[in-house]
Amino acid sequence: MTTLYNSIRKDEGFTLVELAVVMIIIGLLVGGILKGQEMIANTQVTTTIAQVKAIDAAVGTFRDMYDAFPGDMAGADTRLVGCTTGAACAPTVGTLGNQRLEGTPLTATLTGETGAFFPQLSFADLISGLNASNMIDTNVTGHQFVPGYVNGAAALGELANPRGGHYLAIISPGGTTGALKALDAARMDRKLDDGIATTGSTGAVGTTGCHATGVYDEDSQSLSCGLVVRIQG
Repeated sequence: MTTLYNSIRKDEGFTLVELAVVMIIIGLLVGGILKGQEMIANTQVTTTIAQVKAIDAAVGTFRDMYDAFPGDMAGADTRLVGCTTGAACAPTVGTLGNQRLEGTPLTATLTGETGAFFPQLSFADLISGLNASNMIDTNVTGHQFVPGYVNGAAALGELANPRGGHYLAIISPGGTTGALKALDAARMDRKLDDGIATTGSTGAVGTTGCHATGVYDEDSQSLSCGLVVRIQG
C-alpha cells in the first residue's frame, strides 16, 4: 500500500500554488533585471548632465581667472603652466582674444580654437574625467564633447534659430550623431531645458529615429541622437 501511494505521488506535477510561486520568482528576476538596466541608463544620463554642468562651471572659472575663453586665449603658451608649444597653446585657426571659440560646432575634427578648448581647461587644472586630446567622456562609453560658437543666425543641429553663444555638442566619437538613445536625449533635454528637440537652449542633432517635429522618439532603441547644450554666452 505504501509503495503504491509513493508511486502515485511521484507521478504528480506541480500544484497551482507551486507554479504561482515559480512565476512570481521569475517575474521578480525579470523585473529586477529591467529595473537594473533602467538604473544604469539613468545613471549614465545623470553622469553626462553632471559632466556638462562641470564643463560649464570650469569655463566660467577659467574666464574669471584669465579674462579669456578657453581655446581662444591669447598668449596661452606663456600664461598657462605647462602649455608651451603646439596647437593647444597657440591655435592658428581663429582670432585669439575675441571671446569666441571659432570653429564648426558639430564636427569632431579638432582644429584651431575648438581643438584647444579642452587642453587649455586641462592645463588650468579645471577638468577631470575627460581625455583632453580628443574630448571623449571617459565616464560614459561613446560620448564625445565638441564645443563651438554660433551667432544665432545659422541653424545648430535641429535648433533652427538658436540663441547666440557657446554650445557643447554631445556626439559619438568620429563625428556621427548617434551618441544617445532618443529616450536619454529627451531626459537630458527635460532636465536642462524644455524637453523639445527643436527649441530652447538644448536640442537634438539628427532626425531619423531621434525625433519628429520636435518630439523625441522615446520608443526607439537605436543610438540615433546627438545633443547640443548652450553653456556660455
